[in-house]
Amino acid sequence: MEEQTQEDRIVQYPGQQERNDRHRKIVLAVAVCFIFISAAGMVAVAYVRRQPRGYQDYRIQMQQYFSEYTDDYIYSEVVTVEYPELTGIEEEQQDKINQVMYDTAMDRTNYWHLQPDDYVSGLQQEYSIFSSDASCEVSYHSQYLLSLNYEETYAPINPVYYVSITKRGLTVDLMTGEQYGLSDIIRIDDAFMAFWSDKANKEYDGFFGDSEEDRDVLLSWFLGGDEEWKEYYEFYPYFYVREDKDFTVGIAIDPKYVSRARPPQEDAYEIVCSAEELEEFKTESEFWEKYDLSEVAGEVVECEELQENIWMSDLSGAGDYWERIEGLY
Repeated sequence: MEEQTQEDRIVQYPGQQERNDRHRKIVLAVAVCFIFISAAGMVAVAYVRRQPRGYQDYRIQMQQYFSEYTDDYIYSEVVTVEYPELTGIEEEQQDKINQVMYDTAMDRTNYWHLQPDDYVSGLQQEYSIFSSDASCEVSYHSQYLLSLNYEETYAPINPVYYVSITKRGLTVDLMTGEQYGLSDIIRIDDAFMAFWSDKANKEYDGFFGDSEEDRDVLLSWFLGGDEEWKEYYEFYPYFYVREDKDFTVGIAIDPKYVSRARPPQEDAYEIVCSAEELEEFKTESEFWEKYDLSEVAGEVVECEELQENIWMSDLSGAGDYWERIEGLY
């Protein structure tokens, strides 16, 4: 009998080959999973390193600029302007953000009262009263972003016959101190105007029309206005992030002149929409990356001594006056 070699003595039991194949597949699958997890971990680490943790414990204290019957002007003034003051982040960014938040709150007061151009300086010689009441809401605050909603009621000459109501939105990056304008995060073009005007027409009873010409005019407003319009109005496209992470997107059309007596007039128009609805219009702005990662952070503290504007709060006497006038006709 021939002597058996080692290989000849290996016995293949029934089903052993299949078990060997399964074992090799399991080992291969485990190896693939390990490689995938390792790669994902490295990507996550790189991502975290690229996107800083952000600020968690900052504080926003609401303040108010208040001026009543000073001796600096030949007319009377009552000004109540609410604005936020930020503390708890890097000082350079903090100072930059605080300045832009204050300037935004004071925009119309500066234009009609504190920083007049030649036209307004001429009007000031005939002023009886200047009044302004501006409120500010911190609508969203995360580890990366701070978003604000301003609303102002003001009267350049008289708080009964010349009352305007306008709005502003402001969103700032806590990490860099920069602010994001609407054109930074959204591509403002014909397609966006069709989207915005469709929603706005439902909100404002068809005010903006639905023709191509109507959208061209609206587009010029969002892009700064044509030369004819810019002579009489200032255009402020704006947005802010809401508490639920939806968006308010609007435009303020503020008069640069005083024309005739009229009832209180809304000078801002806005829609509410979701991030998903804005998807096709998004730019490559870093805003969107930070928005997606954002979670609520920081603390908002209300103003301790919020003064009431004696002329502008709830339109004071203006609403009653114009209701009586309308009742006469």
